[in-house]
Amino acid sequence: MDPLRLLTVCTGNVCRSPAAAVMLRAAVEEAGLVGSIEVGSAGTSWEAEGMPMDDRTELALERAGYSRPFEHVARTLHLTEMLAWDLVLPMTADHAQRMRRMAEQAPEGTSPPEIRMWRRFEPGITPDMPATEIAVEDPWYEGQGAFDRTILQLRLSVPGIIARAQEMLTER
Repeated sequence: MDPLRLLTVCTGNVCRSPAAAVMLRAAVEEAGLVGSIEVGSAGTSWEAEGMPMDDRTELALERAGYSRPFEHVARTLHLTEMLAWDLVLPMTADHAQRMRRMAEQAPEGTSPPEIRMWRRFEPGITPDMPATEIAVEDPWYEGQGAFDRTILQLRLSVPGIIARAQEMLTER
């Protein structure tokens, strides 16, 4: 059976989404699900295409206990590739809206992925909370402290995402 595929999405694919992917891969390994779950990341913008993960993100990940190397090359998500993923995890309402618009363009006979904002899996976030209030904000224009806070915020959703992935695996 093919692995369940999880995709994290942000704007440039150099800060939030690659960090989230690092965290999910570590959780997949810890849960003994290597081979059953594949994790990737992508961006909605082409501007950072081909760039490595931001140095501040790497430092924040290290400070949070994740180990290098963080192999990553920024890339832009396109419709045909998005359809190959099972669960797409956008960071903001804008990213989610872009992913949903893209999914609406899926050719007949294809099944689009489940699209759920990253923080929907955070404890205490209720289904009725507006998407605009549960964004993982971009730390790009701030200092190292913002990157450290972003990593800590991202980490809160990881157990819920892994639980959802396990549910999806059993539903297959």
